[in-house]
Amino acid sequence: MTTVVIMPGGFHPFHPGHASLYQSAQRTFPDAEVFVAATNDTSTRPFPFAVKEKLAKLAGVEPGHFVQVKSPFRAEEITSKFNPNKDTVIFVRSEKDEGKPPIPGGVKKDGTTAYLQPLLGAKRLEPFSKHAYMAYLDTVEFLPGMKGASDIRAEWPGLDQQGKLDRVMSLYPKTQTNPKLAATVVKLLDTAIGSEQGVAEVINPMTANTSGAGAGMTASYQARENQPIIDYMEEARS
Repeated sequence: MTTVVIMPGGFHPFHPGHASLYQSAQRTFPDAEVFVAATNDTSTRPFPFAVKEKLAKLAGVEPGHFVQVKSPFRAEEITSKFNPNKDTVIFVRSEKDEGKPPIPGGVKKDGTTAYLQPLLGAKRLEPFSKHAYMAYLDTVEFLPGMKGASDIRAEWPGLDQQGKLDRVMSLYPKTQTNPKLAATVVKLLDTAIGSEQGVAEVINPMTANTSGAGAGMTASYQARENQPIIDYMEEARS
């Protein structure tokens, strides 16, 4: 029997708090296969999967364990590789998200036990053909006053270029010895978050693309995304 631990989330952007949760999951479930599940949905926040994946790798997620999925709390792209009649699935979230849906427990309309159940208090774990489980692990303050991605996004537009470089180096310590890589990550976050002048354009419904894989992104954002920023990250490491 294999225990599959899945850490679902938006990761706008992936940051040290996410990395800490990932590492906590590895420590809490030492014999499990631990994965991070993320989508490529850019309809609400312009962070394509490729950006999320590169930042997750920079933060320490193992190659092959950051997986693109259609639905993070189903994560069929991950579970399909395991045996539904033998293996167990545990989703992990930060304690700060404990009140957010999906909330484990309860019963369905027909009176049977709901599929997603709390791990805490479970006496026997069923295979994921019957149930999946939810565990909540400690939330960490990864920088003073920062516990979530929204804190990064709120601060970013007010930083000057040096402030952005300093913030990137504090968020992703691997960049501290590679200024070129740090500058590339700044460009990446500028594109995804939007500079102070560009935020309105990114979310302006009058100019947003409303169909296809890039729905919700403006044409100018799509043009910036298509620039080889991801390739620059690999080049900057050398």
